[in-house]
Amino acid sequence: MMIQYPSNPDIVVIGAGAAGIGAGLALTRAQVSFIILEAKDRIGGRAYTDVESLGHLWDHGCHWFHSADKNVLRQLADRVGHRYRPEPRTPLAQRYVGGEWMVNPFDGDYVWDLLGEIAEAAKDGRDSPASELLDESHPWYPLIHHWINLMYSVEPAQVSTLDAHRYADTHINLPVTDGYGALIAKLAHGLPIKTGVAAARVTAKADHVSIESSSGYLAAKAVVVAVPARMIETGVLSFSPVLPTAVEQAFHDVPMGWYEKIAIAFDRPVFEGLKTSYADIFDPVSPSTKPLNFELHPFGRPIAVTHIAGDLAREVERKGESEMIAFAVDTLVKAFGTDIRQRVAKTAATHWASDSYINGAYSCAKPGRADARKAFAGPIHGRVFLAGEHVHPTSMATAHGAYETGIAAAHNALRAAGLEAPEPDPLWLPGKQMDMGGTPSYMTANQD
Repeated sequence: MMIQYPSNPDIVVIGAGAAGIGAGLALTRAQVSFIILEAKDRIGGRAYTDVESLGHLWDHGCHWFHSADKNVLRQLADRVGHRYRPEPRTPLAQRYVGGEWMVNPFDGDYVWDLLGEIAEAAKDGRDSPASELLDESHPWYPLIHHWINLMYSVEPAQVSTLDAHRYADTHINLPVTDGYGALIAKLAHGLPIKTGVAAARVTAKADHVSIESSSGYLAAKAVVVAVPARMIETGVLSFSPVLPTAVEQAFHDVPMGWYEKIAIAFDRPVFEGLKTSYADIFDPVSPSTKPLNFELHPFGRPIAVTHIAGDLAREVERKGESEMIAFAVDTLVKAFGTDIRQRVAKTAATHWASDSYINGAYSCAKPGRADARKAFAGPIHGRVFLAGEHVHPTSMATAHGAYETGIAAAHNALRAAGLEAPEPDPLWLPGKQMDMGGTPSYMTANQD
């Protein structure tokens, strides 16, 4: 279909990730003129489904419906026929540790119990670093350190236990078979999005907002800024007048961390006899050994995807993709033998840290600074509204949290612009998007 791009929109949305798409759908429902500017040549932001690099679908970014029983994007997936695994993963911690396999229930497991303690440590309101709960002399310290990195994208000493406690987790997490990034792209169908247009400066006036971008200037009655937090923290996107002190400080108090994925495709299925599709590989004998957690043959696809986060992710990504791939393959060899090298067909890795318009993972408040998130919620200079995972008070670091903040920011922008704002409906979709079911030919069966 031909998309109409308004030359004089009521609202401008900057960023076409989950937050920007949420804002766009809310503005569509309000029947006002708007445009979404996206610096990258694709939509989705940190939600990106890749079907080319490995010959099999995998998500570079988010890939789970977290708190799926109440996740609005999971509900929308049902409405547009987008598949996900309907049952939570088997609650078993499967690990290759020190030369042998072991399987433990989550309940009573050293790592999973400690992760729960971090989330509960601030239930009395005291905010402390997650590192205070850890015993660095424990032989499994590198493993719990690795998992804290994965959960929060930063080092344990940088994790606010109060921020962790405020995360609303129902512990029902379902991976998206058809790709989380593909879902965001599906929801964006028909929205007026201009890709390859980088916003550089937002200037708030008494009666309008001016946006300077790589394709010129645009004026609107209000603007929704739905870009990764580091784009604002580092000044890639600047503001005039400058941001209020509390907001500017909040970007430093609630920074983005680092997270990368390394993916390997095999010429045939190579992992057999495992209890679940997830496994940690760790050698506690060598202090220099870094643990890795793998998804092994997710959904039956002959691939393995490992995740690294925190300082390690930043360090390894800087060394380049060949180093990243070698790190992952060498770790798999420890558990599955050298023959696995002969089965490697294709490899790929993410580079979120060096992506000019992402530059990181997701947000985590520093110890003692959990309340700083509140500064993101209010209007800035009357006509500027922030959206994104960093804005959500209880679903931070998630795509559905970002989506919800986009809807809220759009409604606030409508009111600031003097336009009618209907009651928010996070499940609303245009009629055309209700007819987008069906499964592309590259999708595989829904398996654990």
